[in-house]
Amino acid sequence: MGVIQDGRVAGTLPSNEVFAVHYPGYPSSTSRAIQTLGGTKAIVEARTSKSNNLELYFRPEDPNSRPISGELGPCSGLLLKISKTQSLSQNAKCSTSADNGRNEVADEVKVNAEIVARVTEAYRFEGMADYQHVVAGHADRARTTKRSWTEMDQTHFDRVGLVDLDQEDVMILPPPFFSAKDTPSNVVLKPSTMTSSKKKQEEAVENYVEMNLEPALAIDFNIKDILIIPKKINWEEYVAHNSRMQEALLALSELFEERPIWPKESLVQRLLEKDLHFNHQSLKRLLIMVAYYFLGGPFRMFWIRKGYDPRQDSASCIYQRVDFRVPPALRRYCEIYAAKGLKQRWKDLCKFEAFPYKCHTSLQLFELVDDYIQEEIKKPPKQTTCTYGSGWFSQQEHDTLKFRVMVRFLSVYPQPGAQKLHKAASEYFEKSKKMCALKQCQKEDQQTHTDDNLDENQHEMEDVATDNLVADDDEEEEIDAYDALDLAEEDDEFSLHSDSYLGTGSNSRSYLQDLFDSFPATEVEGGKIHDDADSSDGEYQILEQDDDNYSDDDYE
Repeated sequence: MGVIQDGRVAGTLPSNEVFAVHYPGYPSSTSRAIQTLGGTKAIVEARTSKSNNLELYFRPEDPNSRPISGELGPCSGLLLKISKTQSLSQNAKCSTSADNGRNEVADEVKVNAEIVARVTEAYRFEGMADYQHVVAGHADRARTTKRSWTEMDQTHFDRVGLVDLDQEDVMILPPPFFSAKDTPSNVVLKPSTMTSSKKKQEEAVENYVEMNLEPALAIDFNIKDILIIPKKINWEEYVAHNSRMQEALLALSELFEERPIWPKESLVQRLLEKDLHFNHQSLKRLLIMVAYYFLGGPFRMFWIRKGYDPRQDSASCIYQRVDFRVPPALRRYCEIYAAKGLKQRWKDLCKFEAFPYKCHTSLQLFELVDDYIQEEIKKPPKQTTCTYGSGWFSQQEHDTLKFRVMVRFLSVYPQPGAQKLHKAASEYFEKSKKMCALKQCQKEDQQTHTDDNLDENQHEMEDVATDNLVADDDEEEEIDAYDALDLAEEDDEFSLHSDSYLGTGSNSRSYLQDLFDSFPATEVEGGKIHDDADSSDGEYQILEQDDDNYSDDDYE
């Protein structure tokens, strides 16, 4: 058993364990304290119950008394038994009886402390006591004045009525609980009306900016109207000078001038380097003033500078996102670290120096430290449009980049079990890279073959056109020679004119008309040419129509 002597503990601690009650007051006696706790029986019941709550009534004799509750918690205390011994000094023993009063002052008092048990648990009343409604008069008197309804007879009712005010037999209706809470909690009060003018100005400006902002969150990537892209706003006119909001917006504007598209994790890291700390909601309120993001597509959830549309700029291919999903066989690793709440540095992930704790990670190609990836994204994009699935890259090129990211992350997996996955990913990456090179070669050969065919066709067309011109000239000469004979055989009227044309009569039509009649008759129906004259397959009939939009001056 442990003993305390001269301020030091000697011996061993006892194995007995007890519990304590931190009584919230100064009871007149121990028995009164036990009575307010409900008695020994109530204390035993509280110890054996699952709730382990102990109730205390400040007025146990009043049935309308409201209790407060004490909760059981751990405690590391010791129960001490303190004793005091008193001994007389030698001078007091030799003195006479007349000096007894002075000898008592000289007595020596010795205090001893003995450790009886260890206090492992204690009840603490940390709640608030509700307001108490005390019935008029003492509770004992109220209890004695109450009479049972069975003792009342009809004669008594007829004489004094249902309520006897003289005998204080009144109906007592205590009010319900005054307070619905007995545990202290933080109360958020309304801001004072006497705030400074500067603070009012900042709040008004902040609300004004929010009211005039264009929609900047979750914009549809497939919209074709460029006017829907949020325009850049001049926030300097609305934000108070030398305020924290101005400092943060200036820092964000500088970052977006550095590059137009950012992942949120990179922005947070750069702001932390500038000693700017914001929670998620505050950062989002600042970002919507200078940037926006798409709901889907190759730039999904990346913050984009207002006024800039990456779908119209092929140089934005370097800022596209690439996703890495942890294979199902390795997700147990992510679940363990996610449960611990550990976080990783974004730089380590971009350098492929750490395996992601999240099962799905979105990275930006521009930030990845990999020679192959940087070499590929710096090549001029071969796509003419930015597609939803692969952006400015072809689907094969985009898949190759994803395989490269998977190979790099699987190579730094810290636990065994990823060797087969890494080998398979490497094979897929090499095959995908060869497929990209093969498709590029086929595309170049096809383009060269198409150019050669175009040159050959051009030469053939020129030769055919030259032959047709020569044939048309010969045909016109033959028709002119036999024009009069052909026309004379068809109609007698025309023979007279033909004779005149030969010089035997008057000329009734002009030379131009004779020339038009010498060509074979043709009909144009439905936009198609039907030729009645015999012509070879190698001849072309060319009809030209004057255009009102052109004049002779255009050909000079």
